[in-house]
Amino acid sequence: MIQFATETLGWRFLLAFFLSVTLWARLTLDQNPARQDEYPSEIPVEVRGLRPNLVVANDITPVKVRISAPQESWKRLGVGSFRAVVDLTESSAELIQPAVTVDVSDPEVRVLDVMPSKVSVRIEELRTASVPVHVNQLGSLPFGYRLVRDATVVPSQVEVSGPASAVEKVKEAIVAVRLEEARATVEQTLKPEPRGPSGVVTGVRVEPQSVTVTLPVEQIAGSKAVSVVPQVRGQPAPGYWQGTISVDPSTVQVVGEPAALESVSAIDTAVVDVSGAQTDVTRTVALVRPPGIAMVRDQAATVRVSIVPLRGQQVRDTLVVVENATNDTQATVAPASASVTLSGPQPTLLRLAGEEIVATVDAANLEPGTHSLPVTVRVPGGTQVDRVVPDRVTVTIVRVAES
Repeated sequence: MIQFATETLGWRFLLAFFLSVTLWARLTLDQNPARQDEYPSEIPVEVRGLRPNLVVANDITPVKVRISAPQESWKRLGVGSFRAVVDLTESSAELIQPAVTVDVSDPEVRVLDVMPSKVSVRIEELRTASVPVHVNQLGSLPFGYRLVRDATVVPSQVEVSGPASAVEKVKEAIVAVRLEEARATVEQTLKPEPRGPSGVVTGVRVEPQSVTVTLPVEQIAGSKAVSVVPQVRGQPAPGYWQGTISVDPSTVQVVGEPAALESVSAIDTAVVDVSGAQTDVTRTVALVRPPGIAMVRDQAATVRVSIVPLRGQQVRDTLVVVENATNDTQATVAPASASVTLSGPQPTLLRLAGEEIVATVDAANLEPGTHSLPVTVRVPGGTQVDRVVPDRVTVTIVRVAES
């Protein structure tokens, strides 16, 4: 064949072809160079060849690999690109350290090293046991409800399978049911949890994987929330009136026979007396329970009644006083008094003394003669001047002769 090629094509052609292939390979490697490095992710180890009556009883440590691969292959690699396997075909129930082999789906990738090269595998006999299912009741039923009888579980037993050392620890399977919101028969499908003296047992399989739990719940008394109505009587002191009323709590939970509950929509407080009150009244009083009704929790109510002063008006006559007149002059006012209309809280107006209302005119820097001046009125805080009649008076200033 070579002789034929050399005779037909000639040595020069073969040499050119060889050089072309070499150049092509060199250019390809330059553009996509190989990279040797440790793959960053761990690879789980699979078991192959284990006999049906045996089972792996421990978690096998994943491995890492050092590989050689072109740059483009590195970009495409994932954990699924590798398959790490230990062959347990000839193994029996014992602790062994088989070698790990790693295959790669990409033919351009070569595995240079496996770390660790061997892993620990504890092999045990596959064991199956039947254990009872017990119900763990968490919390308490709402007030007014009870369990008619014990919980039932279907099926009442489950099969637990796995390594012999783990199955031997399992004494029961537990399902947990919360009762806080149960107001009717509870029926739930739950996953049983294998338990032993030290708690939850891992590494075993439970069949069936779910059971049906039934807890018959019935109501022994009705319950509902009703409003609390504050009862207030009496009249505040003169000049005051009763403002807003509030109560805490505003609602309470009561229980009783359904017929009794149907007729109750509110519950009263004991009476709060505000007779003669001049300030806000706060009282803690009992709740008055209707016949046949009980409260879920014994409690009192706090009633707050605001006492508000009434606003009113008064008209007072007061003398007009001249202020800031010089010592060598004498001033007279016409008219001599003014009618002042005041407003404010009635209790304040009732206590207001005449001397607390001061009407004045300012005669500062005035020459002798007749002047029309505005009347200024000063009153205590809490009251205000609505009107002054007249609001201007005539002031006559005369100079006093020296004696």
